[in-house]
Amino acid sequence: MRILDEKGLTGILKHLLELVMLGGAVIIAFLPVLLQRYLGSLYLGTGEKYWFLLPFLYITGFLALIILYNIRRILKTLGRKNPFMEDNVKSLRHIAVSSLAIAVLYLLKILLFNSFLTIILAMVFVIAGLFAIVLAEVFHQALKVKEENDLTI
Repeated sequence: MRILDEKGLTGILKHLLELVMLGGAVIIAFLPVLLQRYLGSLYLGTGEKYWFLLPFLYITGFLALIILYNIRRILKTLGRKNPFMEDNVKSLRHIAVSSLAIAVLYLLKILLFNSFLTIILAMVFVIAGLFAIVLAEVFHQALKVKEENDLTI
């Protein structure tokens, strides 16, 4: 199976991400109703948790969509077999900032409404953010080497 090709694994993954992004956008659009129903099913009503979780989920959901969009952009360049470009470095930096912002928000949530899943998600987004920073620097260094090689030919 081809990996780095529009019709290979990167193309399939790009289309899958588009579906996930669409689903995420629909969830964000109906978030007040969905959250109200969810909390109602837990018999919590629309009290203090609702008014904390609604903006929290809007912000983290929007940041997650930014992450997905940037991953899609990277996959698009991989599908064209051109990974070492400045756009990918920028996308990885956007992913890092968004991931670390989500991690900070989850760390704040730990102080107000802690759960085991909140702690795990905070750790996952810290690691994802740091990994994206490292990967952005790797791509940046590879881009420099590529540009040097292009000039010597």
